[in-house]
Amino acid sequence: MPATVASLVAVAEFIGGAVAVAGLGDKDAYRLRLAVDELITNVITHGYPPASAGEIELHSSVSDGWVLFLIVDFGTEFDPTSGHRPIPVVDPDDLPVGGFGLSLARMSADRLIYERVGGLNRTIVVVRRSGRDLVAHDDRRPPWMS
Repeated sequence: MPATVASLVAVAEFIGGAVAVAGLGDKDAYRLRLAVDELITNVITHGYPPASAGEIELHSSVSDGWVLFLIVDFGTEFDPTSGHRPIPVVDPDDLPVGGFGLSLARMSADRLIYERVGGLNRTIVVVRRSGRDLVAHDDRRPPWMS
């Protein structure tokens, strides 16, 4: 899909479909939506030169205990898992607008994974499905993340 603000409607619909398939509760659904929306908004805002027609790919997968979203973009290399800008403990009305999206995404996801592969940015958002029976060796990581 195009890396434009107008695509955020399609992103929200895609996330909503995955949330429904996964049977996520309200809290987990909110965390997933917040993380994915903030990451994609960051790609749209900063990933491509202003006159460039960038693209974003979005994929999802649901397992017994996890919901995974893969965000792929072809823009400027950027690792959303690096660096940290803490959100100040103040009245939310006193916070400046902007600048905390990546911190919100990191706090909302159970795990964020980034890799640069063949000129692509690949970010995986992992959210645990609360209330699911997970195998005894589960340590809050999907089994494919050893």
